[in-house]
Amino acid sequence: MPYLWSVVAVVAALVGMGLVVAALLGPVKRFGLVAGVAKEQIGRDVGLIRARVAALKVRLAERRA
Repeated sequence: MPYLWSVVAVVAALVGMGLVVAALLGPVKRFGLVAGVAKEQIGRDVGLIRARVAALKVRLAERRA
């Protein structure tokens, strides 16, 4: 009968791990959503900065000519 206690311990550990994983799924999904939004916003900001730098280069080239 010592096998019975081993099986009970393994089942209890699996149930515990399942509860922990289920509890962590919500925050992980939320983090992924926030990270995606932040990446999109940073991409827009970088694009605006690149456009401003390009406009400054054009303006300086016009001024030198």
